[in-house]
Amino acid sequence: MSAEESSSDASDAVGWYDNHAKSIVERYESLAPEKANAWLEPLLPSQPALALDVGAGSGRDAAWLVSLGHQVIAVEPAEQMRVRGQRLHASDKIQWINDRLPGLESVHRLGLSFDFILLNAVWMHLAPSNRRRAFRKLITLLKPGGWIAISFRQPDPNKRAMFPCHLDELEQLARIHGSFIERGARRRTTSYPDLESNGHD
Repeated sequence: MSAEESSSDASDAVGWYDNHAKSIVERYESLAPEKANAWLEPLLPSQPALALDVGAGSGRDAAWLVSLGHQVIAVEPAEQMRVRGQRLHASDKIQWINDRLPGLESVHRLGLSFDFILLNAVWMHLAPSNRRRAFRKLITLLKPGGWIAISFRQPDPNKRAMFPCHLDELEQLARIHGSFIERGARRRTTSYPDLESNGHD
């Protein structure tokens, strides 16, 4: 890992979200989840499923998944975001956990497997040196036939720790782990759109 990556990895991003939680939550919640996740809805399981929302933020997307009949483990490492999310979207179908990539150690200790894993505007916060491990950890949490949806944006040099993301990098990781990529296809696979911010900043 380079010195630049060491000084600007996910911990810096977590601190940024903690310091700006109030305004970020207001911004996230101002956008209807069905609009922010229009790309995702056709890909969701048709039956009640167990979902993992990594980087759950304000809980907007976790609550939306619950409204569609799913149960959600919501992972959010920024305490101030997590506290606000729990307050805004209290539900016995959302279990909040303080955990983070690349390891997701607390999630793995639950001993659960997931039908669906969502990373909405999270991947760009991972230093490239951590992405292979993160992808491996995510894949091992999937049920057979399960899938991962990843959205990301390119870094803004004026904001918190972010790193460039490339679709070919995800395709390579998928091949390594015997999975494959579809861009928005209606199939059970690792999937992502060509992204804007999807309501995440």
